[in-house]
Amino acid sequence: MPSIGYFPGCSLSGTAAEYDRSLRAVAAALNVDLAEVPDWVCCGATSAHAIDHGLARALAADTLAKARRAGHSELLAPCAMCYSRLAAAARELAGDHRLRRTLLAAMGEPDDLDLHGVRPVSLLQWFERIGLESIQARVTAPLKGLKVACYYGCLLVRPASVTGEREVEAPRSMEILLTLLGAQPVRWSMALECCAGSFALSRKEAVLRQGRRIYDAARRAGAEVICLACPMCHSNLDLRQGEFGVPREDRLPVVYLTQLVGLALGRPREQMGFDGHFVDVNRPAALSA
Repeated sequence: MPSIGYFPGCSLSGTAAEYDRSLRAVAAALNVDLAEVPDWVCCGATSAHAIDHGLARALAADTLAKARRAGHSELLAPCAMCYSRLAAAARELAGDHRLRRTLLAAMGEPDDLDLHGVRPVSLLQWFERIGLESIQARVTAPLKGLKVACYYGCLLVRPASVTGEREVEAPRSMEILLTLLGAQPVRWSMALECCAGSFALSRKEAVLRQGRRIYDAARRAGAEVICLACPMCHSNLDLRQGEFGVPREDRLPVVYLTQLVGLALGRPREQMGFDGHFVDVNRPAALSA
């Protein structure tokens, strides 16, 4: 069974546990072993990154070092924010030998540890490495034309200098995968817009305003669900629909990409973690039990 290093990060170990559960179910269906990095620490994506860039970089470097010592050359970071921080740190370390030696010394690691030999991988990149046609070949429960608004947010594919993605202004990888699974991605205007999650405490009105714009755009496009790969975006769009004025009967399910992939691969619904959502996910026929 092939193996890949796995960094769940703080969110998938707590508030986004359903993302972790559905990812593990998908990995099992694809015969991939997720080898969790031992003793990983926070990636520094939130306050540490905003207050002390050096500290945030050191936090990411610590996880990269632990992944390398565990023998991993690739590290799956399904959270878009974690992926962005780890990938940015890996890029900085690859181009700055002095910085790499300084961080290794601070962490008590040998100065010859190949710290830049670990490549962070996003969820979309991981699926592409497995092979979209290979995933399609395992589909046992197609998504029956489910109309999906694919939401990349601001960090999953950008900036190109960090992610290495070619199509950063009009990505299609999520749409291509979901189409192969039987879904029907919609064309809409907010796929790459920030959800304003970092302002949840300091400027909540901005979060609610932006969340409503995303919701309205998905509704106008005819979407039955919003699909994403970021716990912060999920929290904002799933938790706050009532706060930005959407009646309960009109609320739009917000799901992780792994949950839709898991359903299409025939994994049991209880492994998808739908019971952890605020908006009921059972209304679209393709998602009902």
